Amino acid sequence: MPAPLTALLDAAVRWGPAVPAAVGFAIALIEAVVLPRRLWAKGAWVVAVLACGVLASADLNVQRHRARIAAKAANQTEVSDEIAALHGLWSQWDALSQTLPPVDKPPAASFDTAKDALASLSAQVAQINRQINALRDQSQVRSIDDLMAAKLADYLHQFGSFPVVVSCAPSDVEAYDYANQLVNILRAAGWDAHGPEISAARPGAVAMGVSVFVRDPRSPGAAKILLDGFTRFNIPFQSGITASEAILDNATVELFVARKP
Repeated sequence: MPAPLTALLDAAVRWGPAVPAAVGFAIALIEAVVLPRRLWAKGAWVVAVLACGVLASADLNVQRHRARIAAKAANQTEVSDEIAALHGLWSQWDALSQTLPPVDKPPAASFDTAKDALASLSAQVAQINRQINALRDQSQVRSIDDLMAAKLADYLHQFGSFPVVVSCAPSDVEAYDYANQLVNILRAAGWDAHGPEISAARPGAVAMGVSVFVRDPRSPGAAKILLDGFTRFNIPFQSGITASEAILDNATVELFVARKP
């Protein structure tokens, strides 16, 4: 709607009730001056009309004041209802957030104004989005697809057979399944693979890639063959070969699968 027309309508709403009263007052005042023949009667009628006009004006002002108060109260009620609705929605999102893994400190919430309520709701939604992303990352399991597993087994098979122990973190089903897959690949390659064995020697270890341990890193032997195979077929592993006195001979290699970060 054009601005001039909007301003005209606002003025009509604001002054509309006063127009009939003003017209009636003007007519009454003219009649009070014209119709009575005697001067004292004219004065009395004029005073009476003026008094009525004053009372009518006062009444209009009172009605406007009451209307403004009522409109303000209605507006405050509407805003309060909106804030209450946003608070209820925030509570639902907060309940959902409690069921997801925590990623950082929950955002502070304020509902003093509608603007604060919207900001709190927006922060809660962003928090839940981060939690969902973290949960999605945690739910992804490590695995080697069948084609890549067959290629790795064929690659290792050409080097003969070596003793390998595959271990994994305790009480971690995902790590156990991945370690078991490595055992199956090594056995398919004809290697002397054992496991998965549960190892508590490295408590709290967290890593995506496989860790390689030997008794003497200066004689890598089969460990270097495994690392070359992992590199060739893009299988994640921890850089380097680590010494471990728990391994009893130089020929045996241990592959350790830690908890996934």
